Amino acid sequence: MVKLSVSQAARRLGLSRANIQEQINSGKLQTHEGYVTTDSIRLAYPNHSLHSERDLHLQKMQRIKADAMYKAGAADIIKQENEQALMTIIASLKSKLYKEELKNKHYQLVFLELGERLELLEKCCHQQDKQPLNELQSWVDQQTH
Repeated sequence: MVKLSVSQAARRLGLSRANIQEQINSGKLQTHEGYVTTDSIRLAYPNHSLHSERDLHLQKMQRIKADAMYKAGAADIIKQENEQALMTIIASLKSKLYKEELKNKHYQLVFLELGERLELLEKCCHQQDKQPLNELQSWVDQQTH
């Protein structure tokens, strides 16, 4: 049960305070602990609205605020989801980069060992094979630097 003071009831109905007081004195409008109930106002004034333009404006503003708060909350949720998705992508890319770096180090070691083996092979090969081996060794050195 919503209770209003006589002044509040008069403002909401757009009537004078004296008019409301007359209705109370005549028994058409009931009071409870010094306040007028909205139920008795509706019975006494069925053709009047309890909602003034100001109240309607406030209600509209409250709806707009509630919608904005909902949308802001939804935007925060979307932002969190996007951040989580980006963090997952970054973690995946870091993992791939680490694997590629390991492969690169492995290939560097392979080329280094290949150069060393070519040097050994050049020392113990026939004279006619030294020139092609030397050229191959130069090419390997160029590829690693």
